[in-house]
Amino acid sequence: MRLENNKSILEVNLNGGMIPDFHLKELPLNPLNWKHNEPEMPPFEGHFVCFDRWGPPSEGEKANGFVHHGEINTLKWTLLSEPQKKDALTGFTTTCSLPMGGLQLTRTIEMPENESLFFVREEIKNLNKYGRMFNIVQHVTLGPPFLDKSTLFDINAKKGFENKEDGSLDQEEPVITWPAAEYKGKEINLRQFHTEWPRVVSFVYDRNELYAWVTACNPTKNLLLGYLWKTENYPWINFWRSMENNVPYAFGMEFGTTGLHEPFPVLARKGKIFDRNIYDFIDTGEILTKSYTVFLAKIPSDYKGVGKIELSDSSMTVIEKNSPSRNIDFKL
Repeated sequence: MRLENNKSILEVNLNGGMIPDFHLKELPLNPLNWKHNEPEMPPFEGHFVCFDRWGPPSEGEKANGFVHHGEINTLKWTLLSEPQKKDALTGFTTTCSLPMGGLQLTRTIEMPENESLFFVREEIKNLNKYGRMFNIVQHVTLGPPFLDKSTLFDINAKKGFENKEDGSLDQEEPVITWPAAEYKGKEINLRQFHTEWPRVVSFVYDRNELYAWVTACNPTKNLLLGYLWKTENYPWINFWRSMENNVPYAFGMEFGTTGLHEPFPVLARKGKIFDRNIYDFIDTGEILTKSYTVFLAKIPSDYKGVGKIELSDSSMTVIEKNSPSRNIDFKL
């Protein structure tokens, strides 16, 4: 599926529901240019969704056919409506039901005529005859050439921890405060991708922040990519790093309902981190709705990154770090 307006082009793959391409017409650099094939995992690419879980299945679930990040990326999504225009927005709706997980995800994507952004609304329905725990994480995965050592990352969250991925229940110690961390006696700036450590690090958004956001910008490539959503929908942001020969290969900006990369038995025993839930619960027949906005912008070669994002009923303003005079405005 493809959506196109005056400024940008978006592609969605019905096989797995992945978003492999979103780029500006005047600057055809795709930040989601990443594909990965690994044994026992689906062929992930670009922005994919982790649902009904984030991370690995338990041993029992694995024996019954569950895979890393859930079965949704192995399935063909059903197109419910062809792209159509309504009230200056062009959009379409797709859906996917999980035969083993018993959950259904219905997604509507809409793009305005004159802005380099799109809106996503996803409805989660429990098809089971029982309530169950689940997680949903938007796995935004960046790849070269947009991703390199000059790419800058910004968030409006502060408190985080390194995922040790060892099944332990005390992984949130020591606490990491964005953007500085210490590793083997050296200070690491998490806004940059110069080292493989930390492989997975997670941050929680403050409850007092109505909106959460994450941005990645590459001034040398003149491009900024950003995501914005309500904090109550997705209180966690998780960063995954992968290098090959000391060169950035993939970077995951993964916002969702959990910050612990472990199977459900570990999540159930742990319950919360930093007094915030690390899984969601959905009752039988219940429908939950979550949404987010994705945007692209051309930036100057001396751009310093994003300091904050301001939102009103009709506009969104991206304010540069230490330079409030160079705002980027979007009409909503």
